Amino acid sequence: MTTAEIALQPGRESNIRTVFVLSLIWGLCGGFYNVILQPFLVDFVASEFVFGVIMTVANLALILPMILVGKVSDRIGRKRVHMVGFFLYVPAMILFAIAGQNIISNPLFLVISALLLVNLGFGAMDPALVALVAESSQEKKRSSAFSIFGLGVYASALVGPIVIRLLAGNIPLYYYFYGLIGGYSIYFLYQLFQLKESLSLPDFTSNFGKQFIQSSKALVQVIIQFFMSIIHFIVMPFLSFFRKSSEEKLTNQFLRNVEKDMKLFGDIFTTKGVKYAIIYFIFDSFVYGLSLNIYNGAVKYVYAYTESQIATMQLVLSLSTLIFFLPLTKISDKFKRKEMLVMSQFAGSLFFTTNIIAHFTLPEYRLYVILIGWAGLGASIAFWVPSVLSILSDFDKKRRAEIYGMVSGIKSLGWLPTGIIAGFIIERTVDTMGLLVPFLISIVLFPITLFLSMKFPETDRSKNKDDDLSIEKADEKVQLN
Repeated sequence: MTTAEIALQPGRESNIRTVFVLSLIWGLCGGFYNVILQPFLVDFVASEFVFGVIMTVANLALILPMILVGKVSDRIGRKRVHMVGFFLYVPAMILFAIAGQNIISNPLFLVISALLLVNLGFGAMDPALVALVAESSQEKKRSSAFSIFGLGVYASALVGPIVIRLLAGNIPLYYYFYGLIGGYSIYFLYQLFQLKESLSLPDFTSNFGKQFIQSSKALVQVIIQFFMSIIHFIVMPFLSFFRKSSEEKLTNQFLRNVEKDMKLFGDIFTTKGVKYAIIYFIFDSFVYGLSLNIYNGAVKYVYAYTESQIATMQLVLSLSTLIFFLPLTKISDKFKRKEMLVMSQFAGSLFFTTNIIAHFTLPEYRLYVILIGWAGLGASIAFWVPSVLSILSDFDKKRRAEIYGMVSGIKSLGWLPTGIIAGFIIERTVDTMGLLVPFLISIVLFPITLFLSMKFPETDRSKNKDDDLSIEKADEKVQLN
């Protein structure tokens, strides 16, 4: 299948139910992982700055696959690439668990390797999953489909913080990674047997054994495409500089492939709204990244909070997100996506504000003030998810995963340096100002983010309109037959 064609499987709409179950498993695992990860890392790292460097490198491992392998999903299918990304999760959890036992002389190497595997896997699978959800839902119900996915994630994510809070101090953190090995294995098997490919592919098969073999082959394709894309991006500036004219025909196949990638990359930026979206998301990632990137690790350094208290924060976050997701599954399609962005920003600003107030609050009351901010952050996520995923998955459905991955990866560049910056700031101001400075920077920059949200352009769906009509007609024929 070429990227110039778009044809969808008639039975793909059943994916919404399957994706909801997957979101429950994903949220259940993520609820544990998000609570224990940074406190677990802190046990291996003695410096806030080094901790920030590690998180920055890990973020880079997430960004590169998003930017470079999205087009593989547009070519060989959503399910295969999604499974490829998940191949990396189980070995990552095994490495975390082994590192926690301190049975080797340099466990930090295992921890960093595991963190890189998780981020590489998520970077590869996320564009494919978002494209699959978008293609498995009707255009007029797309925001609701993403809200349903978010509802499942944050509903089951409540379990992890509750369990960790109840068992805090009784179970070593690395024990939870053994449980995550089982959880992510169940996720992988369920998607193998229940998830349907949304694209109509020439070699599509309903045989699960063949699907597994195809996904194994897809792993090789993704790896090859990943490294070839890196090489192509490195060569692009030299090709642009040394080529005498744009009309000059290239005879070398490698250079022709570089030129093709360069043209595809350029086409993305000519799509209406993409340039604005990239600028907006980079700035937004920077503003929120300063405060969030190493937050759980920072409160353990500065406030001496335990995993039980961090679990409480995550519990409030998940509960708040769930409460706001419940109505949004029904009404999110009635809002303009720009309106949901603005509501998300207002709710998110509460996180900056309360953490500034917490600095001046007595220690015995500080956690309660911080939890108010986490409740606001949960509401922010609930508005953010359906609006952003709908925006990024609708720029051009013929290259849905590639454009989503490219824009998502580039926007993460704003998040990339925040771990180092926040760690550097905290390390040098912690004795006098604690965690205050990163939040002051975020709240000062927040009005700009809010203004950019209000000015966000509407997505141009004209190029997708005919496709939507033809797809709906095809579905009606299938249902009649």
